[in-house]
Amino acid sequence: MAAHASAIDPGMQRAQRASNKKIAARSSGRWAALALLMALPFGACGRGAQPLPVLGHVGAFALQDQQARPVSEQSLRGKVWVAAFFFTRCPTICPRITRRMRALQIATSGTKPALTLVSFSVDPENDTPAVLLAYAHRYGADLQSWSFLTGDLAVVKRTVIEGFRLALDGKPDPNAENGGIIHGSHLVLVDRSLAIRGYYRTDDEDELQRLVADAGRL
Repeated sequence: MAAHASAIDPGMQRAQRASNKKIAARSSGRWAALALLMALPFGACGRGAQPLPVLGHVGAFALQDQQARPVSEQSLRGKVWVAAFFFTRCPTICPRITRRMRALQIATSGTKPALTLVSFSVDPENDTPAVLLAYAHRYGADLQSWSFLTGDLAVVKRTVIEGFRLALDGKPDPNAENGGIIHGSHLVLVDRSLAIRGYYRTDDEDELQRLVADAGRL
């Protein structure tokens, strides 16, 4: 094994290092462009472009946030906001979803008005306000512009399936690979009149940039 390692072509090593630098530069460039974009106020980006389609409307709901304060769809009327769906015991996609939301919050921290973020728990029986508050702190969430919602399970299901038109099925099972709950992993962009204007994958960094650009058009 040692003899094999010593036979590696130095030229190949230099090429690999150069490739790694290019990848890092591309990633850095994406975030720099995103920060520059977010220096503009919402509504200033994409003027003159075709309007985003209306893909549905958020229905009525009454839930509570991480500090047990009531939150409804009317609390969010007049704001541009992004919805996400998760549960705190989720061992698979939820950490990624929450990290994407945190990255979005950081990237848009200089905007006026701030982009509002709302994470809906799909396991409300476990995710009490106190549990959500601890979870929010664990991810460094700024609760001035990011709320974590819980409440009646029937209300959550209706909101997710009928309002946001996303999947939600199963029940909590700590022995299941996915925690027992199957739910949509997209981030959802909502405008000031509670119309849904876009869905964005959380497994693609470029989608985050597209979301920010689209939010800037509303």
